This record gives sequence, structure tokens and C-alpha cells, in this order.
Amino acid sequence: MDEYEEIPWSTLLSEHQQGRTKTLYLAAAVIVSVVIGFVGIRWLTSPDHGDGAALAASTETTTSVVVESVEPTTTSTTTTAVLSEADLMAVQPSIAELPAVARAEWFVTDYFTVDGPFPEELISAFVNDASLPDLPSPADAAISYVEWARAFDIRPTQGGYAVSVVFRSLTEEPGGAFIRSPVRAVDVLVAVDDGETAIADLPIPILPPVFHTIEGWMESEGEAHDEAIAATLDYAGMFDENAVVVQSGAAGPEWRVVFTIGDRSGNRWPVVMRSDAIPGA
Repeated sequence: MDEYEEIPWSTLLSEHQQGRTKTLYLAAAVIVSVVIGFVGIRWLTSPDHGDGAALAASTETTTSVVVESVEPTTTSTTTTAVLSEADLMAVQPSIAELPAVARAEWFVTDYFTVDGPFPEELISAFVNDASLPDLPSPADAAISYVEWARAFDIRPTQGGYAVSVVFRSLTEEPGGAFIRSPVRAVDVLVAVDDGETAIADLPIPILPPVFHTIEGWMESEGEAHDEAIAATLDYAGMFDENAVVVQSGAAGPEWRVVFTIGDRSGNRWPVVMRSDAIPGA
């Protein structure tokens, strides 16, 4: 019976890798010898061949390159981005703008609210050298409250930011009732210095961002299927157990259902559920 010697694959692989490593080092030695010989010839033939520092620098650089070329391929290479001090100290613009936005909205709320003695807090909102005219007080006019104020644009200026703020006021009528005024907008100049903010001038009236040319209402035909209406009423029950469907329609596979919800005032508001905008879907 013939006998066969079994040689593990791991042994063959190890011998192969050792042979490859020896070949790489032999090639590296040849390359280093050739480079050193070439550098030596240039050094001997050069007028300043006595400069040993240049030869040492050339040899050191060349050797470094050769060693890198024979480094085992199994070594992983990781690229690390080095951030400069300026990068580390940089602040995201949106974060830097937040104090100015907050100051502008706060200022508009206080400035257009008239409900009692003039607040010292409003005076202190301006820069220290502000020269203010007479401002309204309840003795001169009716009470007015700012219902809400929201910034919708911000632009850098030489000393800070110009913040555009849209707001609505509630004004007192002669009979004592309050009505909502039309939405208005102003630019507020906010000075910024070392993290502190102040109002640099009186508000500048501007037009609010109203758009009349945008279209996008969902076109629907026929009636939404029963499953859609049932799903709508089930969802509406989380807000008003007496929700009432007033309109429904379909647009291909999509559907739209209008229903009303109310509160303790007795008023009911039409709201909508759409198949393409189901919360949590």
C-alpha cells in the first residue's frame, strides 16, 4: 500500500509567506544598495561633495520610503483628520444666531405690548447710548398685547444681526372687547458683543412674508372608501370623541377626509386626515 504524507495547508501558507517576505527584503536590499550607490556617485561628482549632512538627509529620506514599501499588507491604515485651532473654536452659525433671534422676539413682544407702566426691562433692552422718543402708554391709548412673535429671517450686520420678526397683536376696543390686528412684521437690529445682545435701534416696519401664488391643494374625486372613513374617526377620537366627518374624497389610491373637532367653547374646526400624511406612518 502506498503511503502519502499529509502536509497541513497552514504549513504551506506559512512557508509561502516566509518566502514572500524574504523576497521582499531581498528586493528592498537591492533597491537600497542601488540608491546609495547612485547618491554616492552624485555626491562624489558634486562640487559640494563634502556636505555630509545632505547625504545623510537623502539616505534617511530614501530609506524611509523603502521601508514603507515593504511594510506587510495586513497592516491597517487609518486616516485621521487633524483639526486646526480655528476649526475647534468655530461656532455653527445657527447656534451663534440663537441669542439674537431670542432677543428680537422678546423685544417685539415687549415693545408692542402696552398694558401698564412703561417697563424698565424694555428700556434696558436698548444699547447704552440709545436716544429714545416718547413711547405709548395706557394713558395715551388702549391696551394692546402681542399674541405671538416669530423670527423668519436673519442677516449679519456690521455690529450683529438684522432679525425679521412677524407678529400679531390683540387690541382693546372701546367697548372693552379684544380683537386681533392684522399680522405685521419688523426688522430688529440686534447688537452682539462678547455673547451679550442689545437692541441697536427702533423697529423697522417691513412687509410680512405672505405668498399668494403657491398652489398645492389635494384634488380629489368621488368618496373615500369606508375603511378610510373608519380609520379617520378612530384617529379623531383621540382629540374629540364627537368628531364628525363632513367631506371625503379620493385621488387614485390616495384619500382625504375632512372632519370637525371642538373644545369647551362650543366652536368646531374642520381638520383633515390624508392617506399620504398619516402621523406615525
